[in-house]
Amino acid sequence: MTKLSLDIVDFKKEMKRVEKEVIKLGKMDIIERIDYATETLKVVTPVDTGKARSGWRNEKYDLNSNSDDVGAIINEVEYIGVLNKGHSRQAPKYFIEQVLSRIGILTPN
Repeated sequence: MTKLSLDIVDFKKEMKRVEKEVIKLGKMDIIERIDYATETLKVVTPVDTGKARSGWRNEKYDLNSNSDDVGAIINEVEYIGVLNKGHSRQAPKYFIEQVLSRIGILTPN
């Protein structure tokens, strides 16, 4: 029979390290979802001139920060809100929320 021995010098310190690693892995998963959501929003955005579709971008924040904020999906085209409210027949009302909800970025209250 083989004996296994583990020595943890500073258990509290090791648990803090593990906690930080788990948080970082979780943030990496969210960043992948942000990229996927941004690309999906580009595909489902109604097109007339293409300005609203090409307006999608995202920003990613420092994974090592203590902040819960990991990133943001942005579209600064002035009429994206009107499109999202159903102005175009090419996409349903609240298509942005539908995409974010399906991907798991936006969760219903």
